[in-house]
Amino acid sequence: MTTMPSIRALSPAPSSRTLDGIAPSALLGFDFNESCTVLTGWRRQEAVLRVLTATGAIIGGVTGLRVGDCLRLALHRGSTTIVRECRVIGASLQGIELEHFGTGMLATCG
Repeated sequence: MTTMPSIRALSPAPSSRTLDGIAPSALLGFDFNESCTVLTGWRRQEAVLRVLTATGAIIGGVTGLRVGDCLRLALHRGSTTIVRECRVIGASLQGIELEHFGTGMLATCG
């Protein structure tokens, strides 16, 4: 008898946030697979924004994040950057799931 978990137990859980379940009005005008920046402490990583809603986001291309980690998500729009305070709430096949607070702060570059 083995004590190893089944393959199903090792696979990631399905995402709680998908594009199928989100009303088009809830999407905030950012394109699918748009580049963004993740700031954790003094570390900066480039990421890919997969989904952005009024209360959450899914990003990809970032390593080293765990559930409960707090970070800043910087979304770039031309010369304007929107910064959102976020917390990691999970991971799925789509990427790292975040919940964000408030409407974000505008930071104008240039």
